[in-house]
Formats: sequence, C-alpha cells, structure tokens
Amino acid sequence: MILILLIAIVGAATAQQSPRPPGPHREQFRVIYEWRTIDFEWETPTDRETYLNTSRYIPQNVLISGINFYDDKIFLTLPRMLDGVPATLAYIPAQQNDTTAPKLIPFPSWSDNEIGNCDALQFVQNIEIDRNGLMWILDNGRVGTLTQNPSIKCPPSIVLIDLKNNKKERIPLSLDTVNPSTTYLNDLVVDNRDDDYAYITDNSAVDPGIVVFRRSDKKSWKLRDKKSMTSVPEAALFRINGTTVNLPVNIDGIALGPQFLTVDDKVDRTVYYCPLSSFHLYAINASVLQNESLATSGEGALRPYVVDLGTKTSQTDGMKMDSTGVLFFGLIGSSTIAEWNSTVDFPSGQRTIARDPNYIQWVDRFTFDDRGNIYVVINRLYNFVKNQVSMDEVNYRILRSYTGTKSYIYSQDLQPPTPPQNAAATKTFAASMLVFAFAHLLA
Repeated sequence: MILILLIAIVGAATAQQSPRPPGPHREQFRVIYEWRTIDFEWETPTDRETYLNTSRYIPQNVLISGINFYDDKIFLTLPRMLDGVPATLAYIPAQQNDTTAPKLIPFPSWSDNEIGNCDALQFVQNIEIDRNGLMWILDNGRVGTLTQNPSIKCPPSIVLIDLKNNKKERIPLSLDTVNPSTTYLNDLVVDNRDDDYAYITDNSAVDPGIVVFRRSDKKSWKLRDKKSMTSVPEAALFRINGTTVNLPVNIDGIALGPQFLTVDDKVDRTVYYCPLSSFHLYAINASVLQNESLATSGEGALRPYVVDLGTKTSQTDGMKMDSTGVLFFGLIGSSTIAEWNSTVDFPSGQRTIARDPNYIQWVDRFTFDDRGNIYVVINRLYNFVKNQVSMDEVNYRILRSYTGTKSYIYSQDLQPPTPPQNAAATKTFAASMLVFAFAHLLA
C-alpha cells in the first residue's frame, strides 16, 4: 500500500516539474508598414487642402501610439498632443499590397473625431478590444498636452463601441476619480470576468495611479502607491541613437496575466505595471484593485499588496501579455524587444527576441491578431517630444512576428473547484487509510 502511495506522489511531483513542451516556431520581427508622416483617406481632395491651409492638419504633428487588431483591421491611436491632428482614432486594412505609408481611415468616421464635440473622440492614447468585440477607448478629453496651453474640450471618459453593430456609449469618469486638468489616461487592460473591469494607468504628473472601471454600474475609483507608480530621477533620462531626452513620466505600461486559483480556491489574475521612468516591474492581484474601499484608505493602503518583481536593463513604455502568460515589452534604451515567461523568475527569465538600433527606435504598444502574430508600434517618440520630427526620414513602423499565441484577452477561463457533497466522508476515509499505512509500516 505504502509503495503504491509513494509511486503516486513521486509521479505527481515529476509531472509538475516536467519542462513545458517546446513552443511554436518563432519568426523574426519584420517591418510590415512604415511612414514618414501620417496621411488620411480624405472625403475629398479639397478637404485635405482646407485642413492643411487652416492648420487643422499638420503632418509632422500626427503620431501613432496605440494599436489593436480586430476583424482584419488594424486600429491605430493618434493622440492629440500637438495641434493639427485631424483624427485621434483610425484604422488600416490588415491585408494590403503596399507596405509604404498606407493612408489611415478615421474611425468610426470623420465626424466622430471632431474636436470640441463631446459626442466625438477628443484625445485617444490607447484602446483595447475584448473577447466580445467591444472596443474600450480611453478619451482624455484634453488636447494639446505638449503645447503651452492644453485645452479641456470634454470630460475624461470611457467610450465603448460594439464593433458588431457600431453602437456607441460614452461614460464620463467621476470627478472623484480623475481631474480633467491633470489626468492622463494612458493605457488599459480589460478583464472580462464577472462585471467586466478595465484597469487603467493614469500617469498624471501630480496624481498617478490605477483607475478601475466597472462596466456593470459604470463606477470607477483610483488606487495609488507612490513607490511603485512614480517616476524615479535615475530613470528619467533616455538616450536613443545619440538623442537625449528627459521624461520623468509616472505609471505607464500595464498588462494582465492569465487566470489562476488562489490558495483558498478563488479565481484571480495578476496585473503587471511600471512607470515609464523606472527600471522596475511591479505586480498586484486584480482582486485587490477591485476592492474599491482601498481607494479611500489613504497613502500606504495598497503598499502591502504590491510585489516588486525586479529590474530591467532599460525603461519600458507599452507591454502586452499573451494567453499563455508570456509578457512582451520593450527596452527603450537598448532598442530591444524582450519577453518573459511569467511562470519563471523575472530577473533571470527575461529574454531578448529582437534588437536593432535602426528599426527599433522607441517601442510603444503591442497587439495580437487571430492568426498567432504579434504586432508592435515603433514611433521615435523621443524626436516627437523634442519637436525634431524629420519628414525626410521614416518615423513610424509597425513590426510583426509569429508567436503562435493570442492576446491575454483569450486566456483560459477557470472555475473554482466544487467540493464533493460527501467531502467529510472523503476526509475521514483518507485519514483512516493513513493510519492503516502507518500500522503496517510499524508492524
């Protein structure tokens, strides 16, 4: 009997420690689209001339930041940091013959990107598309954030567009959560469990934190942790290809891990984040962020729940996790794209998967398509913030690589284990067997 029990235990331990089967064949990242400046599919040629002549379109002021994929469309965000950005959200067809500077199509339409119209989009830094085909849009409502006089056009809002029927809903965030004059809704992840949650980085210069939005009742709250969400001076200086820029930017990138069972058999997920100006990666459980009482508990309330996973060799802007728990992120100072399998230790588990100082100049956001590919935006942001964009050089690229995986959005759903009805009898039987085994051992 004991021999049988020992064999079972050793077999289970061996199964847990067995290495994972080799992953799918990886391809090198390659350029699929590139632009010197961004142009659009205008309704008429006259419209383009009119926008140019009235400075509503200034080509060198249009920057690609965020990216997402859905239904053979690549959606791109164009934050209105400077004047002359005619549309803040647009798309290109994913399948094109010409990789050189495809023209962008405003989404949902030209009128839906009208500045000053609070039924339209004002300043979109990033979006996410969930497993139900719902697009979650961060609209800061304030334009000209890199100018001397930023202008509040509309309240900071979450805009939801159902891509299956184009129904749109705009939800202004509570003034208890965000300040229209200082908030900067930067990036988000969507958790489709329970009531549908979004976890959003607000890299406000004066009040950084993670905004939590619950879709069921349209309620939001903000959680803060000064140590893990604030920039540090030693990481505020960026050096890329001979250009130096000082950017003391707070919490920025965010990613969401697969579901897991806690020690008390509840389903949870890990939220990963980092300030732009930091070398550290931090983690916190989604269940903690969903606890809205922590938002009013004062400084230090979140600190016991934050885990410092370790350091990276350089700063990171955007990052994205796949459905298996592999995190993809950029290392800006070394022109590198890296990955980390979150089942292993972070400091030793990071791996470089692409490095090129000519083509990888400021890694911004990532996305996955439905064919196992990952995409990344390269946008030379350091030149943009210093007003040094050259229209004679390639400034924006989209790179693609095959990974064989999908977005974290499609990670496996777990269910808490259901205890058997005769659980008490089972425990009694197990205890009896243990006593029986020891009796035979001592006989």
